[in-house]
Amino acid sequence: MDLLISLGLLLIIAKLLEGVATRLRQSALVAYVAAGIVLGPVLGAVEATRDLELFFGIGVVFLFFLVGAEEMDVSGLAATLKGRFFLAGALAFLVPFGFAMAVMLTVLDLPVGNAIAVAGILALSSLGVVAKVLSDLGRLRERIGLEVFTTVVILEIIGLLVVSFSIRDIAGEEPFTPWTVPVLLGEVLAFSVVSWLLASKVFPRLVAWLRRVIDAPQLAMGLITGGLLLTVGLVDRIGIHGSLGALLLGVSLSGLPHRLRTEILPGVRGLAHGLFIPLFFASAGMHLDLSFTRLPAWSIAAVVAVAVAGKFAGALAGVMVARLDRPLAIASGIMGKGVVEIALLVVMLNMEAISPELFSLLVLVMIGYLLMVPPVMGYAVGRAGLARGDGKPRVPRLVVPSFARYALDNKTVQDIMEKGRQFPLSIITIQSFIDLWAVPDQSDYVVMEEPGKLAGVLYLKDIRHIDKDRWGTVVLHDLLEFEPAVTWPDELLDDVTRRMADVNVTVVPVVERSTGELVGSLTSSDIIASVIGEGRRGAPSTG
Repeated sequence: MDLLISLGLLLIIAKLLEGVATRLRQSALVAYVAAGIVLGPVLGAVEATRDLELFFGIGVVFLFFLVGAEEMDVSGLAATLKGRFFLAGALAFLVPFGFAMAVMLTVLDLPVGNAIAVAGILALSSLGVVAKVLSDLGRLRERIGLEVFTTVVILEIIGLLVVSFSIRDIAGEEPFTPWTVPVLLGEVLAFSVVSWLLASKVFPRLVAWLRRVIDAPQLAMGLITGGLLLTVGLVDRIGIHGSLGALLLGVSLSGLPHRLRTEILPGVRGLAHGLFIPLFFASAGMHLDLSFTRLPAWSIAAVVAVAVAGKFAGALAGVMVARLDRPLAIASGIMGKGVVEIALLVVMLNMEAISPELFSLLVLVMIGYLLMVPPVMGYAVGRAGLARGDGKPRVPRLVVPSFARYALDNKTVQDIMEKGRQFPLSIITIQSFIDLWAVPDQSDYVVMEEPGKLAGVLYLKDIRHIDKDRWGTVVLHDLLEFEPAVTWPDELLDDVTRRMADVNVTVVPVVERSTGELVGSLTSSDIIASVIGEGRRGAPSTG
C-alpha cells in the first residue's frame, strides 16, 4: 500500500504542477522534477524504495525508446554527411565536448569513461526541446526551423552515441582502452544492420501475418512494448545498460512505415508520458539537494563555465565555420537542452558513475537551460525572421525524415507533386542533356524511355567520369540507374523522405501502383518548398 500511495502522490503532484508550468509556458520536465523535490527532500512524504525505483527504471526505458524512435534520425545523419549542416552539428558537439573533457579529467579527476559520458552530456542538445520551442513559436515549418532542426538532429545523434556507449563501457567490467572506441563502433554497425533488417523486413510482415491468424486488439503496440521490456532485460544480462538497449531498439523501429508508426507510437507515448516518464523525472527531484555546495568553489565555477560558455562557444563555432546563414539564431537552437541530459544524469547517478554532488549541480544547470533557452531562442529566431539576407540562403540538401514527421501533417505525394512535369528521353546525348535539361542545385534526374514509361534515374556524379569529348556521343541510357527507388501518388511523404534519405537521392519517380506508368517526380526541393511554404527552387519542368 505504501508503494501505491507514493506513486499516487507523485503522479498527482507532478500533473498538477505540469498544468501550472504549461500556463507559465515552461517545460513539463521542470514540473516533474519539482514534484520530486516537494515530496522528497522538502516534505519527506515519499522515499525512493526499491519497489519505487522499479517504476523509475521503466520510465527511463520508455524515455530512451521514444528518443530513439522519434529523434535519432540515422538516415538524416547519413544523408547530410557531406553537407554544411553536418559540419556545423559535429563541431557544435566536439568543441564543448573537448572543453568539458579537460575539466572532468583535470578539475574533477574523473575516470576516462566517466569523463567522456559527462562531457558528452554537457555537449548534447535535446531535439525534443528544440522542436517544441520552434513549434510554439510557429517557426518549425519555416526555413529557419528546418535549418535549426537539421543541425540539432546531427548533434544529438553524435552525442547520444558517444554518451550511450560510454555508459555501456562504465557498466562493463573491462577498463577503458584505445580499443574500446572501435569495438563500440563495430557494435553500433552490427546492431544497425540487424535492427534495420528486423524493422524493415521482419516486423511488418510478422504483424500482418499475426493479424490474419489472431487479430488481437492493439496487437502491434503489445508486441512492441513487450519486445522493448524483453530487449532491455536481455541486453542487461550481457552487460549493456538497459537505457542503451531501449535507445537502439527505438532507432531500429524509427524506419517503420507510417501506418505502423501511427498505430504503435501514440499508445506507447501515452503510456510513457502519462505514467512512467513523470515518475522517472520526479526521481531526479528526489535525489536533488544542495550537496553540490560541498564542492570547491573553483570546481563549481569550472563546471558551470564549461556547461554554459563552452556550449555556446561550440554552437557559435559550428555555425560560423560551416558558414550558415543567421548564425545566432541557429546557435540559440543548438543551446536547447535539458530533457535527455537529466535522464542520462539520473542513469549515471544510479550507476554510481557520478557523485550526488556533481549530479545536483548538473541537474540545476539543465533546469536553468530549460527555463532560459526558450525565451532566448524565441528572441534570436524572431530577429532572424525579420532580417533580410543578401545572398542565396543555404538550406539542407534533403529534408531529414524526423523533420518530415514533425512538419508534414500526413501529406501524400500527390498533395505536392507538380503535374505535367516533363522528362528527358534516354536516347539523347549527355551534351544535349547538359544544354537543355540540367539546372543549378539539382543532381538527380528522372529519365523516360517514352512518354509514360520510366527508363531510370540519372545521377550527375556519373557524368563526371565521362570525358567531355565523348559527351556528344554517349547517350543517357548508358548511365542510368534502371531500378531506382520509386514512390506512388498516395504514399505519405513521411515514408518517402525516409526512403530518399536511406538511398541518398534528391529525386524519386512517381508511378501508378497498378500500371507502373510514370506520372511525375518528387524532388527534395518540392518537399522543402511544401514544408517552408515557398516556391520550388530550380526549374520545375526538368524532374
